[in-house]
Amino acid sequence: MVRKLAVSTVTMALTVQTAHAAVTVHDVSFENGGEEIVGRLYLPEKNVDRLPGVIVTGAWMTVQEQMPKTYAVAMASRGFAALTFDFRGWGKSKRSDGNRNFIEDPTEKISDIKAAAKFLSTRPEVDPDRISGVGICASAGYMAQAASESTHISAISLVAPWLHDSEIVEKAYGGKQAVSDLELQSDVSKIVPAASATDRSAVMFDVPYYTETARGLIPEWDNKFNTCSWRPWLRFDAQSIAPNLRVPVLIIHSSDAAIPEGARIFYSRLKEPKEQVWLEKVSQFDFYDRPQIVDLVSVVATDFFRRNEKPCEDAMNLISESSNALNIALIENLIESVANLADNRNFESLESCFANEVHVDYTSAFGGEPELKQKQALMSAWAALLPGFDVTRHQLSNISVKLLDDTHSTATADVIADHHIGGEQWQVKGTYDYAIDKVDSERWVVRGMTFHLTGEAGSRDLLGRASSAASTKPVSYLQRLQTMQVVREFLKSLEEKNMEKFASLWADDAVQEMPYSPQNFPKRIEGKTNLVAHYSAWPENSGEANFTRELVFFPTLDPQVVFVEYHGVCEIKTTGRIYDQRYGGLFRVVDRKIKLFREYFDPNVFSHAFSLDEGGSFKK
Repeated sequence: MVRKLAVSTVTMALTVQTAHAAVTVHDVSFENGGEEIVGRLYLPEKNVDRLPGVIVTGAWMTVQEQMPKTYAVAMASRGFAALTFDFRGWGKSKRSDGNRNFIEDPTEKISDIKAAAKFLSTRPEVDPDRISGVGICASAGYMAQAASESTHISAISLVAPWLHDSEIVEKAYGGKQAVSDLELQSDVSKIVPAASATDRSAVMFDVPYYTETARGLIPEWDNKFNTCSWRPWLRFDAQSIAPNLRVPVLIIHSSDAAIPEGARIFYSRLKEPKEQVWLEKVSQFDFYDRPQIVDLVSVVATDFFRRNEKPCEDAMNLISESSNALNIALIENLIESVANLADNRNFESLESCFANEVHVDYTSAFGGEPELKQKQALMSAWAALLPGFDVTRHQLSNISVKLLDDTHSTATADVIADHHIGGEQWQVKGTYDYAIDKVDSERWVVRGMTFHLTGEAGSRDLLGRASSAASTKPVSYLQRLQTMQVVREFLKSLEEKNMEKFASLWADDAVQEMPYSPQNFPKRIEGKTNLVAHYSAWPENSGEANFTRELVFFPTLDPQVVFVEYHGVCEIKTTGRIYDQRYGGLFRVVDRKIKLFREYFDPNVFSHAFSLDEGGSFKK
């Protein structure tokens, strides 16, 4: 199963409002290979017997106070006994032999994870049959291998996983020779900085998170790397693990994070049960500590673990609670996204937040009557106004969600909306009521929104000025809609045999290209006059036609260009044959006129319908 959740990098629209329950922290230690491993156990403050357990491990070269602690707190607040620890040779688990510290050795780290799982299974607070693992970045591969070998790990979640093999390693590190050069450094034990914003000899030079004191550059981290690490790290084949896994696996990643192709390949090799969740526009480092992302990941992981754990007395209640928590988080994210995407003028993404028809009620502010609007009409209205302001900011608070059933919900939120032009401001205060529906397994959309005005300051005159300013330079969203409307009108004019309308849609210097046209049929026609002449016989040659019933648009980065797929069916009167054709069309529309139409079709189907395959002649 694949879930896709949208996140805006600028607005961090995945804000999850869930407050963490209090947790308690206990220092623990256990042994592996005769050496001490130092860790911490995070427990819900309101403890119950036999909690589900989870082992949390972080990115390469890190210690437990970095991303493992962040995720452990989030998981403990959701009812888990969460264990973090420093691998042997790192943090508080350093060895007396300094030459054996700071080595990124996958084999040893896998062994430490298995020892941690065994230790966690002995804790009186933990149900030994319900121990999961969360592996972040590099340790995702280690966690997967440990789960394939340990009898104590029952499910795993791989978060922003770095899952490489030799081919991916070469792509990531600059080619075969670069990898070979790094492996040669493994022959000498040398300590170098793990990360630095100034020292180019660091393994990670000027890399976010690791070089920021407010994030990963913390006092507990030694920030060191032993060059003996290179060979075992580069030769670790995480991809070979997937076919051997026999526990449920959840992958949470983003195409904007590190080596997403590695996660996709790994997932394709897994056996069921397996799930993947892809977050849009989330960086690798956002996964490490951004509260919104950590909260969402922990909610999704909790839901996955509880759905896949062994049955217990309270299993159904736990599943229901975790499912409700996930849905509430998604709905809160949706409401935040509407405000953030509107303020950032991202109307294409904003459109996906709404149902096809939306009940909109702004009567408390502007009078009139509530409206039932198509979502494109609603976006068009907003796109024709909001860009005319210099800045808008919709600040939401007190979001409250009520789940009515599995597919229906209501919500409320307080809002302060600021609108600025130059030094002038119009501020509106009020409350929103939302009606929200689920349209597929994980996606909620707004079906209705009612605004209740409670106060305002400044001048409403800014509305008219914003509308005028926005009309002088339409945003890309409106340009795309205009492009698609012209294409739709073009095809409708052929359906209706309205050649006057047809002629009005072409630019004077328009071009139609038909690269796959049959022999003796034009492949390029230039100029409006020639195009109108080319199509002039269409009404008398064709019977009833339809080109828009299966019309599908594929917008491009250029709002004036769109690719279209459509299905045309009509009778050709001159031959008595049915012309049933699948088309592709590339249109460029400027100032509501078609400048380019590149038409793709099957020449064999065309030739048969017009009897060209039997020596007939063509009149279009």
